[in-house]
Amino acid sequence: MIIAILLTSTLLTMLGIAGVLTGTYDLSMAPLPEDVRELSTVNEELSDAEVQLFEARVSNPYRRPMAAANVVVSALVLIGSFLLSWRRRLAQWWIKQAVAAKLIWIGAYTATLVSHVNSTFVPQPAEPQGDTLSQLIGSVVVLSTLNAALHVAAAYRATRPDIAEFIRASAPKS
Repeated sequence: MIIAILLTSTLLTMLGIAGVLTGTYDLSMAPLPEDVRELSTVNEELSDAEVQLFEARVSNPYRRPMAAANVVVSALVLIGSFLLSWRRRLAQWWIKQAVAAKLIWIGAYTATLVSHVNSTFVPQPAEPQGDTLSQLIGSVVVLSTLNAALHVAAAYRATRPDIAEFIRASAPKS
C-alpha cells in the first residue's frame, strides 16, 4: 500500500510541478517578434499551422489570467500530493478538490484557446481551410483530454477506499 501511495503521490507531484512551470512560463512569455514567420522558414520542420497555433497561444487575450489560474490550481494539486505522502487525513478531500479545480481550468483553457484559434486562423492558399483548422483544434482537444485523463486517474487512485483506510490507520494523531 505504501508503494501505491508513493507512486500516486509522485504522479500528482509531477502533474503539479508541470502545471506550475507551464503557468509560470506562460506568465513570462513575451509578445511574438514581428519576424516570427521568417524564423519559421529557417526551421523547415515547422508547418504554417504549427506557427499559427503558437501565435494563437501567445496572442490569446486570456493567456495571462489562465496562466495565473494554472499556477494556483497546480499548486493545489502539488499540496494534495504532499498531504498524501505525509498520510494526512485531509489528503483525499484536498486531492478531490484540487483535481476538480484543475479539470475546470483545463476545460476553460481549452475553450479559450480553441475560440482564439478559430477567430485568428488564416488559411494558406494551397491548403483547404477546414482540414488544417480541424487538425489544429483536434490536437488542442486531444492534448487537453490526455491532461484531464491523467489528473482523473491520479485522483481516482488517490481516493480509493483502501488508501483511505491505510491513511486512517497509519496517520499521525494530530
